[in-house]
Amino acid sequence: MVVNQKPTGRATSIPGGLLFGAAISLGITLLAAAVLAKLVASEILEEKNIGYGVMLMLLIGAYTGALGAYGKVKRQRLKVCLLSGVVYFGILLSITALFFGGQYEAVGVTAILVLGGSMTAGLLGLRQNRGGKKRKIRILNR
Repeated sequence: MVVNQKPTGRATSIPGGLLFGAAISLGITLLAAAVLAKLVASEILEEKNIGYGVMLMLLIGAYTGALGAYGKVKRQRLKVCLLSGVVYFGILLSITALFFGGQYEAVGVTAILVLGGSMTAGLLGLRQNRGGKKRKIRILNR
């Protein structure tokens, strides 16, 4: 097995990275919900447009959580990003069960948004890592 990068010693385990990514996702979601509530309360945003804000909030939360999880783990990008989205979706489902008595409405749309945001982070990262073919420069000792 050929290693292209030197290990830095700063990578964490996958569960630790997923916990960090879930904390970021939840923090972004709570912060965006507070901003959205402030915009609606100050009548800058109409109530009929709340759904668009929630969709954007879920996408951004999943994306940043997946990037944070991968940033901690530093390996297996697609797997970590997908698992980060699954953990975030599980947290959202458990919050729904706790606060709303299990009234699961629009769970499919939420799942698509969360998994779409987390997989976007994984797929864009793979595209960035794929560079051109690198040439080896040989220096002859004379």
